[in-house]
Amino acid sequence: MIRNPAAREIIRWLAQVVPVIVITVFVIAYIGQFTIVKGDSMLPTFKNNTVLVIEKLTRRLGTLKNGDIVVIRIPEYLDGKKTYAIKRIIATGGQHILIEDGYVLIDGIKLDEDYTGGVAMGPVSSLYNDLTVPDGHIYVLGDNRSPGESKDSRTFGPVAISRVEGRVVFRLYPFSKLGIIH
Repeated sequence: MIRNPAAREIIRWLAQVVPVIVITVFVIAYIGQFTIVKGDSMLPTFKNNTVLVIEKLTRRLGTLKNGDIVVIRIPEYLDGKKTYAIKRIIATGGQHILIEDGYVLIDGIKLDEDYTGGVAMGPVSSLYNDLTVPDGHIYVLGDNRSPGESKDSRTFGPVAISRVEGRVVFRLYPFSKLGIIH
Protein backbone atom coordinates (compact mmCIF):
# COMPACT_ATOMS: atom_id res chain seq x y z
CA MET A 1 0.00 0.00 0.00
CA ILE A 2 1.29 3.45 -0.96
CA ARG A 3 1.50 5.85 1.98
CA ASN A 4 2.45 9.00 0.11
CA PRO A 5 -0.81 10.93 -0.61
CA ALA A 6 0.63 12.58 -3.73
CA ALA A 7 1.72 9.22 -5.19
CA ARG A 8 -1.68 7.72 -4.33
CA GLU A 9 -3.43 10.61 -6.12
CA ILE A 10 -1.23 10.20 -9.22
CA ILE A 11 -1.99 6.46 -9.36
CA ARG A 12 -5.72 7.14 -8.93
CA TRP A 13 -5.58 9.76 -11.69
CA LEU A 14 -3.66 7.41 -14.05
CA ALA A 15 -6.15 4.62 -13.35
CA GLN A 16 -8.89 6.89 -14.70
CA VAL A 17 -7.05 8.55 -17.60
CA VAL A 18 -5.19 5.59 -19.14
CA PRO A 19 -8.36 3.57 -19.95
CA VAL A 20 -9.92 6.65 -21.58
CA ILE A 21 -6.83 7.14 -23.76
CA VAL A 22 -6.76 3.45 -24.74
CA ILE A 23 -10.46 3.46 -25.65
CA THR A 24 -10.07 6.70 -27.65
CA VAL A 25 -7.13 5.34 -29.63
CA PHE A 26 -9.07 2.13 -30.33
CA VAL A 27 -12.13 4.06 -31.55
CA ILE A 28 -10.06 6.31 -33.84
CA ALA A 29 -8.05 3.41 -35.25
CA TYR A 30 -10.88 0.93 -35.82
CA ILE A 31 -14.33 2.49 -35.55
CA GLY A 32 -14.54 6.15 -36.61
CA GLN A 33 -13.21 9.67 -36.46
CA PHE A 34 -13.74 13.26 -37.54
CA THR A 35 -12.31 14.64 -40.77
CA ILE A 36 -12.30 18.08 -42.39
CA VAL A 37 -12.73 18.64 -46.13
CA LYS A 38 -9.86 20.62 -47.62
CA GLY A 39 -10.45 21.90 -51.14
CA ASP A 40 -13.28 22.01 -53.65
CA SER A 41 -13.09 18.59 -55.34
CA MET A 42 -16.37 17.48 -53.75
CA LEU A 43 -18.46 20.57 -54.58
CA PRO A 44 -21.42 20.92 -54.50
CA THR A 45 -21.75 18.04 -51.99
CA PHE A 46 -19.11 19.30 -49.54
CA LYS A 47 -17.55 22.76 -49.35
CA ASN A 48 -14.06 23.51 -48.10
CA ASN A 49 -13.84 23.13 -44.28
CA THR A 50 -16.91 20.90 -43.99
CA VAL A 51 -16.54 18.70 -40.89
CA LEU A 52 -17.51 15.04 -41.35
CA VAL A 53 -17.62 11.83 -39.36
CA ILE A 54 -16.23 8.73 -41.04
CA GLU A 55 -16.75 5.14 -39.93
CA LYS A 56 -14.05 2.53 -40.47
CA LEU A 57 -16.00 -0.73 -40.18
CA THR A 58 -17.49 -0.86 -43.68
CA ARG A 59 -14.14 -1.34 -45.43
CA ARG A 60 -13.17 -4.12 -43.05
CA LEU A 61 -16.51 -5.87 -43.54
CA GLY A 62 -16.25 -5.57 -47.34
CA THR A 63 -19.51 -3.74 -48.00
CA LEU A 64 -18.40 -0.59 -49.85
CA LYS A 65 -20.76 0.20 -52.71
CA ASN A 66 -21.27 2.59 -55.59
CA GLY A 67 -22.28 6.04 -54.37
CA ASP A 68 -20.49 5.76 -51.00
CA ILE A 69 -18.24 8.71 -50.18
CA VAL A 70 -14.92 7.58 -48.78
CA VAL A 71 -11.67 8.94 -47.41
CA ILE A 72 -8.73 7.34 -49.21
CA ARG A 73 -5.02 7.43 -48.41
CA ILE A 74 -3.21 8.37 -51.64
CA PRO A 75 -0.29 10.71 -50.81
CA GLU A 76 1.67 9.76 -53.93
CA TYR A 77 -1.09 11.16 -56.15
CA LEU A 78 -1.64 14.42 -54.28
CA ASP A 79 1.61 16.29 -55.08
CA GLY A 80 2.90 16.01 -51.52
CA LYS A 81 0.35 18.57 -50.34
CA LYS A 82 -2.05 16.10 -48.72
CA THR A 83 -2.21 12.48 -47.64
CA TYR A 84 -5.95 11.85 -47.80
CA ALA A 85 -8.69 12.64 -50.30
CA ILE A 86 -12.48 12.46 -50.10
CA LYS A 87 -14.10 10.93 -53.19
CA ARG A 88 -17.27 9.16 -54.30
CA ILE A 89 -17.15 5.49 -55.31
CA ILE A 90 -18.37 5.24 -58.89
CA ALA A 91 -17.56 1.58 -59.60
CA THR A 92 -16.34 -1.47 -57.71
CA GLY A 93 -14.41 -4.59 -58.69
CA GLY A 94 -15.66 -6.29 -61.85
CA GLN A 95 -17.66 -3.32 -63.12
CA HIS A 96 -16.82 -1.70 -66.46
CA ILE A 97 -16.52 2.10 -66.44
CA LEU A 98 -16.67 4.28 -69.53
CA ILE A 99 -16.45 8.06 -69.50
CA GLU A 100 -17.83 9.33 -72.78
CA ASP A 101 -19.23 12.67 -73.97
CA GLY A 102 -18.95 14.05 -70.43
CA TYR A 103 -20.96 11.27 -68.80
CA VAL A 104 -20.15 8.15 -66.80
CA LEU A 105 -21.46 4.76 -67.86
CA ILE A 106 -21.21 1.72 -65.58
CA ASP A 107 -21.66 -1.60 -67.38
CA GLY A 108 -23.19 0.37 -70.27
CA ILE A 109 -25.74 2.28 -68.14
CA LYS A 110 -25.43 6.07 -67.83
CA LEU A 111 -25.23 7.19 -64.20
CA ASP A 112 -27.77 9.67 -62.89
CA GLU A 113 -25.38 11.94 -61.01
CA ASP A 114 -27.55 14.64 -59.46
CA TYR A 115 -24.78 15.25 -56.88
CA THR A 116 -22.62 16.92 -59.56
CA GLY A 117 -25.10 19.76 -59.91
CA GLY A 118 -26.04 18.56 -63.39
CA VAL A 119 -22.66 19.53 -64.86
CA ALA A 120 -21.19 17.11 -67.39
CA MET A 121 -17.43 16.54 -67.38
CA GLY A 122 -15.21 18.33 -69.81
CA PRO A 123 -13.22 16.32 -72.35
CA VAL A 124 -11.37 13.38 -70.81
CA SER A 125 -8.24 11.97 -72.38
CA SER A 126 -7.03 9.32 -70.03
CA LEU A 127 -5.85 5.76 -69.78
CA TYR A 128 -8.48 5.33 -67.14
CA ASN A 129 -11.69 6.36 -68.89
CA ASP A 130 -12.55 2.92 -70.33
CA LEU A 131 -11.70 -0.07 -68.15
CA THR A 132 -12.95 -2.86 -65.95
CA VAL A 133 -12.21 -2.20 -62.28
CA PRO A 134 -10.02 -4.99 -60.86
CA ASP A 135 -11.33 -7.03 -57.93
CA GLY A 136 -10.33 -5.50 -54.61
CA HIS A 137 -10.34 -1.99 -56.13
CA ILE A 138 -12.73 0.95 -56.51
CA TYR A 139 -13.02 3.71 -59.10
CA VAL A 140 -13.51 7.10 -57.43
CA LEU A 141 -14.41 10.57 -58.69
CA GLY A 142 -14.81 13.94 -57.03
CA ASP A 143 -18.26 15.46 -57.41
CA ASN A 144 -16.71 18.62 -58.89
CA ARG A 145 -16.14 17.50 -62.48
CA SER A 146 -14.84 20.81 -63.80
CA PRO A 147 -11.42 20.43 -65.47
CA GLY A 148 -8.56 20.42 -62.96
CA GLU A 149 -10.78 20.49 -59.87
CA SER A 150 -10.47 16.87 -58.74
CA LYS A 151 -7.57 14.43 -58.79
CA ASP A 152 -9.33 11.11 -58.95
CA SER A 153 -9.39 7.78 -60.78
CA ARG A 154 -9.44 9.60 -64.12
CA THR A 155 -5.86 10.61 -63.24
CA PHE A 156 -4.48 7.70 -61.22
CA GLY A 157 -6.78 4.78 -61.98
CA PRO A 158 -8.60 2.40 -59.64
CA VAL A 159 -7.68 2.48 -55.95
CA ALA A 160 -7.13 -0.61 -53.78
CA ILE A 161 -9.81 -1.02 -51.12
CA SER A 162 -7.01 -1.35 -48.57
CA ARG A 163 -6.38 2.40 -49.08
CA VAL A 164 -9.87 3.33 -47.87
CA GLU A 165 -9.64 4.87 -44.41
CA GLY A 166 -13.37 5.13 -43.87
CA ARG A 167 -16.81 5.92 -45.26
CA VAL A 168 -18.46 9.30 -44.66
CA VAL A 169 -21.61 8.85 -42.57
CA PHE A 170 -22.42 12.22 -40.99
CA ARG A 171 -21.91 15.95 -41.59
CA LEU A 172 -21.27 17.98 -38.43
CA TYR A 173 -20.52 21.37 -39.96
CA PRO A 174 -21.86 23.61 -41.40
CA PHE A 175 -24.67 23.29 -38.86
CA SER A 176 -27.23 24.28 -41.48
CA LYS A 177 -26.47 20.98 -43.26
CA LEU A 178 -26.04 18.82 -40.17
CA GLY A 179 -27.14 15.25 -40.80
CA ILE A 180 -26.63 11.73 -42.07
CA ILE A 181 -24.93 11.25 -45.44
CA HIS A 182 -26.66 8.70 -47.66
